[in-house]
Amino acid sequence: MRAPTPALKSTFLFRVQQRWAGAQTLRRQYVHNVLSNLFDEFHLRGLADPHFAKLLAQGSELEHQQRMAEMLLAKHLWDHGFSLDSAHVGPDFKASKNGYAVWIELITPEPKGIDPGWLSASHHDGVWTYPYDAIALRYTAALKEKHEKLVGRRGTKLGYLGQGIVAHGEPYVVAINQHLLHGRYHSLEGISQVPVAAEVVYAIGPQQLHLNPASGKIVDADHSHRPFLNKIKPAGGYVGVPTDTFLNPAYDPISAVWALDLQETALLPRSMVRLPNVHLAAMIHNARATARVPSYFLPSQEDWIGVVAPSSITLKRL
Repeated sequence: MRAPTPALKSTFLFRVQQRWAGAQTLRRQYVHNVLSNLFDEFHLRGLADPHFAKLLAQGSELEHQQRMAEMLLAKHLWDHGFSLDSAHVGPDFKASKNGYAVWIELITPEPKGIDPGWLSASHHDGVWTYPYDAIALRYTAALKEKHEKLVGRRGTKLGYLGQGIVAHGEPYVVAINQHLLHGRYHSLEGISQVPVAAEVVYAIGPQQLHLNPASGKIVDADHSHRPFLNKIKPAGGYVGVPTDTFLNPAYDPISAVWALDLQETALLPRSMVRLPNVHLAAMIHNARATARVPSYFLPSQEDWIGVVAPSSITLKRL
């Protein structure tokens, strides 16, 4: 493809500079240089579609952040020894390492349904309610969208599988970057204290205590079963949104959900920060997947899988 115009690159870097205006000069210049080089490399390696640079430079804040996430994820994978390919029609990346390849479809959900006050506040003062359900609903919507991209919409649209872009039996991972779903508090955990991504695919609810009815003493503790989330309908009332997608055979072509929080601050070297930031990552494997991904093949701090028995689901950390 044609290289983007220098003006688009300059506009993109100006947006970055504005975002880092309050940072120390050395840090601001370092991030500027890293992203300048990353912009060039992303295009040179053929990962940018024809509209990428324009949306990154001149698009809305959501469009800008979504394309920033693509570049940050590409760099993260390159830094871990992966090679990346992209055909512009199909998943964002095909990541290869040591003779093994996996398709990655990235989505950065916009914060629909999340209190703007939560997104902008420092959370240092006052009492705040963590929007667990609202964040979980953004995950379910993202996963549904990317599942449809893969398998298509019955009778109306072919997906990547039907078009032959992704072959049957090839690993396919949905990467959900939740960076826009919170303010300064960064965590991938949900109300269960395990990753939100695990909650919405294995029907995991809040922790619960089992009491002896006679003595009132705690005899056991586990997670509750939560097969649905309540979503408010535009006309009023609620509709149940399933949270057991990895128990549904229709989702067998999805190998895993890769929960991420991709952060620009992770670009800074340890020598420049007192407490280094990292891209948060948790991989939730589909126990029923047609094609499984090896544990910790993609970089993450934690990998999980559901162990399904006739009367129980156990989430196991790998």
